[in-house]
Amino acid sequence: MQLENWLGLGSIAFFVLFVLVTSSLYFFMFDDPNTSDLPINPDNFANPKILQFISITIAPGGILAAVAFILSKYYGSKRIGMMILIDGIVLLAGMAFCQTLVDKIHDSYITDTVLIVPPLFMVLSAPVMYFGIRLMKVRKTRPKKEYF
Repeated sequence: MQLENWLGLGSIAFFVLFVLVTSSLYFFMFDDPNTSDLPINPDNFANPKILQFISITIAPGGILAAVAFILSKYYGSKRIGMMILIDGIVLLAGMAFCQTLVDKIHDSYITDTVLIVPPLFMVLSAPVMYFGIRLMKVRKTRPKKEYF
């Protein structure tokens, strides 16, 4: 397989990982922090975790998707375009699911970051899907034949 294919598969893995860790964090915040056995400061819990998840998962995934796009944008590739499109669909669906979980989060965990992350990444999934579709529509150029 070419390098672009591996980069596309890696970006899908990072996008799925971001959706999974964000939704698991939102599930964790359902409970009252006073009933937990863990010493949790709810005022300073969600913001660092969400920023950590963004920097560990979605940022490298976005970089891998961008590099795969750049490497294959001149000759076009339906496979790489489909992988980038899947990245956008996974991000949109996962953040839509996380948006449904926001209402169930305990009030002490609610911060601006918790509220803004799902809509922000739903909006950011649109350009990812656009570039995936754009890459799928690029036609391969015919090589110039030299007879003499």
